[in-house]
Amino acid sequence: MRYGALKIALIYVILSLVWITFSDQALVYLLNDTNSHLILTFSTFKGFFFILCTGVFLFFLIRSDDKKLKQSESQYREMYESNHTPMWIYDAETFNIVSVNEAASKLYGYPPDEFLKKRMTDLAMPDQQNCDKSSVAEMHLQNACGNSCHVKADGSVFYLNLSLRDIQFNGKPHMLAMVRDMTAQILYQQSLDKINRDLQEEKKKLSETQLISKVAGWEFYPAANNLIWSDEFYEIFGVSKEDKRPAFEIYVSHIFPEDRDLMLKGLHELVTKGKQMDVTHRITAIDGSMRYVRQLARLESVAPDVKVVGSAQDITELKTLEIERNKYLYNFEDTLNSISDAFFALDHDMRIIRINEAFRQMTGLPTAAVLGESIFTIFPKERNRFYPYYQRALKERVITKREDYSEVLDKWIRMAAFPTNDGVSVYFSDISEDKEKDIKLKEAVERYELVAQATHDVIYDMDIVNDSIIYNTSLTHLINIPFDQIQYNLAWWRSLIHPADAAEVVASQERVKRLRKTNWECEYRIYCGNGEYKYVMDQGYFVFNEQQEPIRLIGAIRDIDALKRSIQENKRLADIIKRVNNMIVVTDREEKITWVNNAFEHITGYTLSDIKGRLPYDVLSRPDAKEPLSAEFAEKLNEHKPFTTDMVIYTAENQELWVSAEFTPFNDGNNRYNGYIAVYQNITYRKEKEMEIQRQNNFLRELAWMSSHQMRRPVATMLGLMNLIDIADKEEDKSEILPMLGTSIREMDEIVHDIHTKINDALHNEPINPEPNKN
Repeated sequence: MRYGALKIALIYVILSLVWITFSDQALVYLLNDTNSHLILTFSTFKGFFFILCTGVFLFFLIRSDDKKLKQSESQYREMYESNHTPMWIYDAETFNIVSVNEAASKLYGYPPDEFLKKRMTDLAMPDQQNCDKSSVAEMHLQNACGNSCHVKADGSVFYLNLSLRDIQFNGKPHMLAMVRDMTAQILYQQSLDKINRDLQEEKKKLSETQLISKVAGWEFYPAANNLIWSDEFYEIFGVSKEDKRPAFEIYVSHIFPEDRDLMLKGLHELVTKGKQMDVTHRITAIDGSMRYVRQLARLESVAPDVKVVGSAQDITELKTLEIERNKYLYNFEDTLNSISDAFFALDHDMRIIRINEAFRQMTGLPTAAVLGESIFTIFPKERNRFYPYYQRALKERVITKREDYSEVLDKWIRMAAFPTNDGVSVYFSDISEDKEKDIKLKEAVERYELVAQATHDVIYDMDIVNDSIIYNTSLTHLINIPFDQIQYNLAWWRSLIHPADAAEVVASQERVKRLRKTNWECEYRIYCGNGEYKYVMDQGYFVFNEQQEPIRLIGAIRDIDALKRSIQENKRLADIIKRVNNMIVVTDREEKITWVNNAFEHITGYTLSDIKGRLPYDVLSRPDAKEPLSAEFAEKLNEHKPFTTDMVIYTAENQELWVSAEFTPFNDGNNRYNGYIAVYQNITYRKEKEMEIQRQNNFLRELAWMSSHQMRRPVATMLGLMNLIDIADKEEDKSEILPMLGTSIREMDEIVHDIHTKINDALHNEPINPEPNKN
C-alpha cells in the first residue's frame, strides 16, 4: 500500500513538471504576437485541461492499484485458508484465538467456531497448561519456534513443532501460529533411541553370554608374534591382567608342557598350510587349577600379512562330563553283567549287537559265536514266539512285553522289548519258578499264618474283586486305633496312608498289575493314631486269574519306622561329613582305614579304593621314613582317648603338608573300642608363616649381634686412635697412628659389606645362619 501511493505521487509530480515546463514554452511560442488577454485565457484553459486529465489519470491509476491490492489480499487470504499447514491467529496479550484455517481445525478436530472460542494455552495438555503458557510467552517475545505436546478434541495427544510470527491483524498486533505435526518423527526418534539402548543392552548381554558360555575371541599376527585377546579371556581362563609379558608368551607358559607341542603344531600348520586348527589342550589357571581349552582358528588373510582369528572355549565341565560318561559306560557294562535277567540288543536287521553274562549262561554260547549273528540262528523263527513282539517294538517304537514258554530254552520266559536308536533291547527273565508258586500259594499262606503268630508283622489278604481285606491280630500292635473302628475295605486302609505317599502306593500297585507281575513291595507312612505316622514296608503277592486279571493281594506289613529314621539320620550325617572342608579318616580297631571323605581324596590325591585297609601312618608318612609312627604318638593311640597334635603328612605326589589332627575314639553298641575318627585341618600356610617369622627373627638377631659386637671393635679402635692424634705433639707420632686408623676403617668397611651381603641374601630368600657368628 505504501509503495503504491509513492508510485502514484511520483508519476503525478513528473507529469506536472513536464506539463508546466513544456506547455508554457509551447504557449509562448505559438502566441508570441498575441495580446496578453488571449494568453491568459489559454493559460487558464491549459490549467483546467491539466487538472481534468490528471484527475482522470489518477482515478484510473488508483483504481488499478487498489484492484491489485485487493487481489493480493484475496490471494493471501486464500493461501491462509487453504494452506495445508495448520495455522491460526491469536491476540498477543490475551492469547485468544481470533482466526483459524481449515487445516488447523481438521488437525485438532474442533469446528472453526468452537476453535475460535479457545485460548492458545487451552490446546496444551491439562497438566502442562501453566508451563505451556510461560513457554508460549517466551516464544512470543523471541518470535521463535519449539516442540510441544497438544491435545486434540478426541483427547489424543500428539507432538508438534510450533512456530510464532508477529503480524498486524485488523490494525492490531497479533501472532501467527504455524504447526507442524511431529508425532511420526518423534515416535521414530524414540523408537530409534530404544533400538540404540537395546543394541547397547544386547552388546552387554553378548559379553555376559561369552562369560556364561566361557568363550573368548582372539587374534594372532605371526609376523610380529603378537596375540590380542578379548577381556573375557582373563576371567574365563584364569590369566592374570597384572602380567606385563607379551600375551603369546603368557598363554604358552600356561599350557601344560605335555600339550604345548600339540598346540604350537596346530598353529604352525594353520599358518603354513592353511589347515583349520581345532586343538584341545590343558592349561594351568592363575589359581593353580587345571582347565581344558578348545581352540578353533582360521586364516583371515594370507601372506605376507597373515592374520589368524580364533576363539577359545573353556570345556572343562564338558570334558569332565565326557570322562564321567565313559566311566558310566563301563559301569553300564558292569551293570548289565550284574543283573540276573538275560539281556541282548538287536539292530534293525535283527542281528545281535550286545549281550550280557546272564544271556551267555542261559544259552550256553560264547560271546564270539553270538555277536553279529541273526537272532534266528539261536532262536529259529518258527520256534520263536517272541519274534512278533520284537518287530512291533522296532517298527511302532513302543515297549512290548510277553510271558510265554520257550521251547529252545525249555523255560517259562518273561520278555520285555524296548525300542532304542540302534534297534531293540530285550530282557529275558526266567519265571519258571514263579509259575510253580501259583501251585504252592495255599501252602505259602499257611506258613505266613504261622509266622504271623511269632511276629508283629501285619499279614493281610485282600480280595480285589469283592473289595474286602482280612488282617491278622498284629494290626492292633501297629496302629493305635480301637478295634471297633477298624474297617475291612481298601478305601479305609488307604485313608490311613500318609497323603504324600498315597499316590505312589497306588501307582506302584497299578504298575505291577499292568505288567502282570506277582511280587510287589512299597515303603510308605501309615497313620497310627494320636497324630503320628510310622514308616512301614508293605510286601505283597498278586494272584491273577486265567484272564491275567488280579483277583487277590496277599501281603505282610512290617514296622520299619525306627530303622528308616535311623537310616535317614545316618544319611544326613554322612552327607554333612562328605561336604566339610577338613580331611576325615575313619579307622577300625586295628587302626586300618575304613572310610575317608571327599576333602581327604581331593587334598591328598588318595582315593578310598587305593588306601582302604591300610594304616593311615604308612600312607601319609614320608616314603623313605624308617619309623612312620613315633613311640609317643603310638602310645597316645593305644590309650584310646581323644587327643590333638600337629604333624606332617605327605600326599600321593609326595607333597609335604602340615596338619592339625584331632583323634576321637568311638565305641560300638557294647561300649567297646571300635576305632578312631581323625579330623585333619590343613595348617601348612600357618606353619610356613611361622617358619618365615622364625627365619626373620634369626636374621635380625644376627644383624643385631654384628652391629653390637663386630662393628663396636673397629669403632672403639678408631675413637682411641683419634684421641691419640689429638694429644700427639709431633708429626712423626701422628704419621705412625694414621696407618692404624686406615686399617680400622678398612675393617669397618668389610663388616658393613658383610652386613649388606647378608641383607641381599635374605631378600633373595637364601638361607640365613640361625645362630649368630660369634668368632
